[in-house]
Amino acid sequence: MTTMWMSSKFGPLRATLLPALLIIVIIVLTVSYHSLNCAPSTADAADDIKSATHQAALAKHAHNSSLGFGEIVYISMPDRTDRQDAMNLLSSFAGIKIKLIPGVNGSEISPKAIPDQAPSDIRASVLGCWRAHANAWRYLLESDMDTVLIFEDDLDWNPNVKGTLETLSMQMQNSKIRVDEPSDYERRIAPYGLDWDVLYLGSWRHGGNPDFKDVVQIWDDPDVPDRSRLNKGRYSNQEALHNFGLTDEEIGKKRVLAPAYWTMHTTGYAITRRGAQRLLFQMSYVGDMHGDVDVEITRLFREGKLRGYSLTPPAFSQFKVGGTKDSDNIKLGKTTDGKGNLHGSNNNIKGSARQIMVDSLNLDNWNEYKRLREE
Repeated sequence: MTTMWMSSKFGPLRATLLPALLIIVIIVLTVSYHSLNCAPSTADAADDIKSATHQAALAKHAHNSSLGFGEIVYISMPDRTDRQDAMNLLSSFAGIKIKLIPGVNGSEISPKAIPDQAPSDIRASVLGCWRAHANAWRYLLESDMDTVLIFEDDLDWNPNVKGTLETLSMQMQNSKIRVDEPSDYERRIAPYGLDWDVLYLGSWRHGGNPDFKDVVQIWDDPDVPDRSRLNKGRYSNQEALHNFGLTDEEIGKKRVLAPAYWTMHTTGYAITRRGAQRLLFQMSYVGDMHGDVDVEITRLFREGKLRGYSLTPPAFSQFKVGGTKDSDNIKLGKTTDGKGNLHGSNNNIKGSARQIMVDSLNLDNWNEYKRLREE
């Protein structure tokens, strides 16, 4: 009786389930077949990340809020709220996100934390500048990012800097001056590659290794400043461009990427994780630090202990207003003896993002109402 009752009860259910199960099996087998036969092979995937389409899409990361780097940080002394205001204004206007790394008062650094090879008479301001930059290097290592772009708080850039960096990305993805082939990881996610320790984008002085003058990458760039806007003299933009093989007619039209050898100022530069490691290793762990941090970085380039690239002309420039405001080291005296932000100036770049910001934010509200009334 029990068996007959179960059969009669589950018979209709079995009749319903069997076709459904059969359909499910067919679907699973079909999906599996297509997955096996339509999935790209390893070779196809490798070809895709080498394609011009992929490279162009990756270069577009230069237009994001970190300009294609992991983050952008800037260094500013805690009391320079004037510069912090300016940096936040400029970055918000440009659609860029920046994070403050507080500057360091060198006189407050413990004697035990001073690099072993630092001279006994090293200035507190030099120590403080080095420590602030070292904190930025350490910030990258404490994160899971591959790169960080580091600014100082007195900079300007050309209004089309995102386009400048997009072109730079395409050049670096197709680099002729790398010492090794890019990894698939680099090709997939690194707009500027990862074969460098430091990418100098805001140097005041420029110069290549005299033994490797031919190791350069040169391209046309409409955002290069006119020749008259480029500094002259020893280790200047003009001298470096001549040494890199450019003619007078080409200067003001072309940009050059070369292995970093002679640089000055830390206005704007990027680092990779390996770069942060090497900088901390040399200057903090080994204690090989003897003076201004920018001078020490260029020394490491020249000694071959640090690998980098330098962009000439640069993408970023210092912004000078004159007087004591141009320095963090002068604490006494007038702070209004300069030209002020509205009359400040940059160098070696085309145009001014600061001036574009000023022109956009200036308002004559009642004159606008007057104009409407007259219409």
